[in-house]
Amino acid sequence: MRFQAFRQANPRLVPGMETAVWAGAGFLAGLLAIGDRAPLSIALTAAAAGRKNILAALCGGALAAALTMEFTAALRHCGILVLLYATFSAFRGTAYIEHELFRPAAAAAMTAVVELAYLLQEGLSLSAFAGYVAYLLLVGAVTHYLCLLRERRRQSGREGVAATLRRRLELSAAAFRDLYNSLGKPAAPRNDENPAVVFDRAAEAVCRSCKECLGCWERDYIDTFNALNDATPAMLRRGKSLAEDYPEHFRERCVKFPQFLSAVNQEVTALLLRRQYGRRLEQERQRARGQYAQLSEFLGQAARQVEAAVPAMGGACACKVGGAWRPKDGESVCGDTITHFETEDGGFYLLLSDGMGSGEEAHRESVNTVRLLEQFLRAGVEAASALKTVNAAMSLKGEDTGRFATVDLLSLDRRTREAALYKYGAAPTYLKRHGSVRKITGTGLPAGLQEVSQVPPAIRFPLESDSFLVLISDGVADPGDDEWLQNLLAGWQGEEPQRLVSLILSESRSHGGLRDDCSVLCLYLPPSGRQV
Repeated sequence: MRFQAFRQANPRLVPGMETAVWAGAGFLAGLLAIGDRAPLSIALTAAAAGRKNILAALCGGALAAALTMEFTAALRHCGILVLLYATFSAFRGTAYIEHELFRPAAAAAMTAVVELAYLLQEGLSLSAFAGYVAYLLLVGAVTHYLCLLRERRRQSGREGVAATLRRRLELSAAAFRDLYNSLGKPAAPRNDENPAVVFDRAAEAVCRSCKECLGCWERDYIDTFNALNDATPAMLRRGKSLAEDYPEHFRERCVKFPQFLSAVNQEVTALLLRRQYGRRLEQERQRARGQYAQLSEFLGQAARQVEAAVPAMGGACACKVGGAWRPKDGESVCGDTITHFETEDGGFYLLLSDGMGSGEEAHRESVNTVRLLEQFLRAGVEAASALKTVNAAMSLKGEDTGRFATVDLLSLDRRTREAALYKYGAAPTYLKRHGSVRKITGTGLPAGLQEVSQVPPAIRFPLESDSFLVLISDGVADPGDDEWLQNLLAGWQGEEPQRLVSLILSESRSHGGLRDDCSVLCLYLPPSGRQV
């Protein structure tokens, strides 16, 4: 049934469904955050038509912020959304709210008010102010895009909610892709980063008024140039110019040498600060470029999935999962985290993360890694993209904490029984069918240490019936001394994965399994046709 026909047949039900869609879209937009900001959530709330839809988008975005952001960042985001709602309520029924630029301007203005307060509190700098302005322009531009899409939908009246949302996401993805492309070329080097400018400016300040100026800079220009050129390497290496860097004949000839040396050092300090600022600016530019690329990729994936029907689960294989963990000897908390879950589109996932070290810190790191990955995967983000984003986030976080976590992720298509295994610094995985055991290893570094641009490829293989797949943390078995584990798996005759997990953990005690956290996650696919 087409949406228009459904609207006519159910006039009371459709508004509630539309509000629910806005709430869901607001929540999804809140999940697609850039660092500790969610510009798409602000834009979506500003573009919503009607108080109920605005409030629904606000609630969805606020819930996502509360679940995924730090308290201060979530409070800041919710403050922007509440101010937006108050603004639209105040101007409701006026001609201003119908102007095509009102909503983008309101979104940018409310964001500016809240963000400025936090910016001033954290300390105002040139780079921070530039990022602040760029963020306001981004919010206004995305809001304008979404408002145009909403207007087209209202005018046409022939397309369903799914198709409209898909176009919104596609255009938003294109907008972020354009932003990504616009940041592709690094800025041209500035002239004032040339070391020669140090001596030029020092001479301008000191030598211009000197009676020997013409002699040094015209008659004996070659000698002066060579003396300064010889002093440059040591000056740049040290970050400061000393008298002994210059030839003796130059020091004796220069009647204002102490003043000249002081002026040179002032300019050297300024040069090094400019270079440092330029490097940081380029790093932030590349970081923002990567975030825009990720957001564009997410929106593109969401757009492709909006109108896709949820695959029928007829013919999907049944499976059983067992899992357990044990903390390091002397610790009360295990630094490993394991989980398994099924998504609405039929995807089935096993996930194991080993936090660096042991105890509370390791536990917190692995829990956060698993939580973020599960949120992305449940939202429909492809496994490779989800891993790339979590790795990038942990890399930024690791600059301050120095912590990281391994990731062992199995993605299973239960209809085709095709498995994809992603390993970020994880221990080997073991695949057992009948009496044969296959050891699967990866080459990637743990999440937070892996280069964002070099994502380890998935290891793909069919998962046949009557098979066991075992994920372990590195505390269970030494990869170079795991013969005992392979023999145990080869001789296993049972069909209960939980019993196999318990046996592996028990046997690991006599093979060094008390020196580190241990966790095991096991997937079993019974023979075709057998009930689970």
